[in-house]
Amino acid sequence: MRREISALGVTASCDAADLWAASRDCSAAALLWTKARAVPHPPDVVAWPEDVEQVAAIVRFAAQRQVPVVPAGGGTGTSGGAVAVRGGIVLDTKRLTRPLHVDLANRVAEVGAGVIGKRLEETLAQQGATLGHCPVSLPSATVGGWLATRSAGMLSARYGCIADMVLSFEAVDGAGEILRTLDGPSGGPDLSPLLLGSEGTLAIFTSARLRIWPRPPQRWVRGIRFPSLADGLRGMRDVLRAGLRPAIAHLHDPLDTLLAGAGPLRVPQPLKWLVDGAQAEALRLSLRAPLLLNRLADALPSAALLVLGFEGTSEDDGAREGDVALGICDAARGEDQGVVAGERSLASADRVRWMKAPLFAAGAFVETLDFATTWDRAEALCVAVRRAVEDLAFVRARFAHATPQGCAIEIALLGLGGAAAAAIARGSPEDAEADLEEAQKRRDTVVTAALSAVTDEGGTISHHSGVGAERQLFLRRELGEGVRQLRALKKAFDPHGILNPGKLLL
Repeated sequence: MRREISALGVTASCDAADLWAASRDCSAAALLWTKARAVPHPPDVVAWPEDVEQVAAIVRFAAQRQVPVVPAGGGTGTSGGAVAVRGGIVLDTKRLTRPLHVDLANRVAEVGAGVIGKRLEETLAQQGATLGHCPVSLPSATVGGWLATRSAGMLSARYGCIADMVLSFEAVDGAGEILRTLDGPSGGPDLSPLLLGSEGTLAIFTSARLRIWPRPPQRWVRGIRFPSLADGLRGMRDVLRAGLRPAIAHLHDPLDTLLAGAGPLRVPQPLKWLVDGAQAEALRLSLRAPLLLNRLADALPSAALLVLGFEGTSEDDGAREGDVALGICDAARGEDQGVVAGERSLASADRVRWMKAPLFAAGAFVETLDFATTWDRAEALCVAVRRAVEDLAFVRARFAHATPQGCAIEIALLGLGGAAAAAIARGSPEDAEADLEEAQKRRDTVVTAALSAVTDEGGTISHHSGVGAERQLFLRRELGEGVRQLRALKKAFDPHGILNPGKLLL
């Protein structure tokens, strides 16, 4: 197959190292595979097209042979959305970097789907612009991956999610036909909402025209402490419903507030081990009793920290909105903690996000799930998830991506994995394989319990990181009759059923 794809003028490889790299993402399951040196879902070949015509040629080639095609970007997905569960061709989009053109006067950037987010933002910054999209995946995710998962970033309360930034796009459907949408309104139904968030099951994005903004000169940031999570949610909601558009609006639960250094007490040592990447044995010892750890967290002071940040065309713009927001929060019993508390909290959140690998190496697993719901259900949903998994994993939560209607809830689940690395060190791959299976079962049990609680509470199972292979079992409960319509769309856009099969119930 490699030679046939190469004959199309496309670089391809069947080398073991390339197949290994293309077989995983950043999901907890994939990190467990990496730790055990396992490759459960290798593709047959990896291809690197460089333009839309090459993408279309690969899709037509695959359609003729009924071979799956799985588009992949930067590999930062957390739900297995780009894992080739049925083999076939992994179509690596990172060479789709043309065009890259910035027109600040008309506030438009033309971007190839393979452009890395950080590179895009650096290019925009050189011309005094910004996309306003700043997800955790910014350093290595691609624009195409953002479109495929309908990504949202930490500035979404002001700028929206990636779907709000798309003016038009170019994509290839499952028949190898090139689709191009128009900027602005067009006659008839809009294709954009159908394809954005379809995770490569309906089409493969190759480029897009995105809305950009002048880069703000400065950002106003504050940390605001509330006596309870309910008060914090009310203050956050009221700020958004007042018509304010903060660039940053993150509410930390009481445990996260304490860990960020905004609480009145020192962090108890067992909890500190979990967050600071303590010695492996101490970490594993703590995680053997997750229920006790969660009860210890519940006994902490109930303060919740809201971090607000405002931007404007001038420093005064952000400060004026910020002062209004402080008044609203004061009415909800919020106390201004100043600039330092806000900046410290942002730095703490960034540091924690990148601690997955050390925790896995120490014998734990970390699963981060993003849900969304309305304001009146937010606290109840968070409590329901905690109660569903409290005897299985340690839980911490953050509320973000706020709108006047509701917000997303990002929950981190930390549980006891296995000791596959130690088994490998002993020269016992059989033990490592058994240990991997045990760790996966533990993780699957935790995730299933959490997602069940979310659907029971009427929340959505994914807000900004996709459904992929791992959450799709709950998609039927969320979509209902919509599953039938989704499958009809699949037949229309992908008549041969080759695009990323095994995802989104397709």
